[in-house]
Amino acid sequence: MQKNAKNKNGLEPVYKPYLKGNAVSGLAAKRGLRVLGMIVLFAFLFMIVSVALSIDNFILRLVINLGMVAICCWMMFAEGSRQGENDVSFAEIALNRQNNGKPITKKDRDTCFHPLKGFFTAAVGVAPFFLIALVFALLATRQTFQLSTLPSWVSAYDSQPEISQALAYYNNPDPTAVEDVLRFIVRMLLFPYINIVGTDNYDTMLLMDRLSPVLVLIAPLFYALGYLRGPSLRALVHGNIRLNKRRHNRKERKAREQRARKPETKELI
Repeated sequence: MQKNAKNKNGLEPVYKPYLKGNAVSGLAAKRGLRVLGMIVLFAFLFMIVSVALSIDNFILRLVINLGMVAICCWMMFAEGSRQGENDVSFAEIALNRQNNGKPITKKDRDTCFHPLKGFFTAAVGVAPFFLIALVFALLATRQTFQLSTLPSWVSAYDSQPEISQALAYYNNPDPTAVEDVLRFIVRMLLFPYINIVGTDNYDTMLLMDRLSPVLVLIAPLFYALGYLRGPSLRALVHGNIRLNKRRHNRKERKAREQRARKPETKELI
C-alpha cells in the first residue's frame, strides 16, 4: 500500500551501490559517547519531571510515562537514522573514488556504512549503564521497612538495661551500601518504568530491579534500528532528486512545445 502511494506521487526510492565499511572502529566507538550523553540527558530530564510523572491515576500515569519512553526512543531512532544516511552518502562517494582508481584508506572505510555499525555504537554508549544495571540486578534484594531514628530524649533511659536492650537495634544505623548507590543510578535511568509499576509493591520492584539490564538497552536499541534505515533514506533522497529532474524536464518540454506552436498560429492568422 505504501509502494502504491509512492507511485501515485511519482516518488520512488532509487538505490545506488555503496562501499561497505567497517562495523567496528574507533570512529564508531567515539560515536558511542553521543549515545551515552543522550542516556544521561534522559535520566536528568526524568529527575526534573519526576513529580509531574507521579500521578495517582494509573491509566494517566501509564500513558504519560510510556509517552516519555516513546519520545526517548524516537530521539535515539532519529539520531541513528541521520548518522546512517550520512554514512551511506559517504560510502557512495568512496565507491566512486575506488572505481576511478583512487586509494581508499582505513579511515574512509570506518566512515562508510555497515549494517552492524549502529549496534556497535549503541553497545559502546550503553555499556557503562548496562554493567551497572547488571551488577545491581545480581545484588538486588527485596526492600524492607527501616526503622527511623529515635528522638534524643530516649537516651536518658540508656542506663536502664530492660529498656536499653530493647532499643539497642535503633542505635545501629544501617550504612549506605553499594546496592543503595547502584539502585539510585539504575532507577534514575529507568524512572518511567519504575513510575508505572509504583514503588509500593516491593515484589514488583524487585522484579524490575532484576530486569533493569534489559530495560536499559531498550532506548539505545532504537539508535541501531534507526541506523539500519540509512540506505532507504538515502534512496529516497535519490528518488526525490530524480523526481525533481523529471518535473524540470517535463516543464522544459512543454515550454519548447508552446514555443514551437506560436509561429504556426501567427501564419494561420
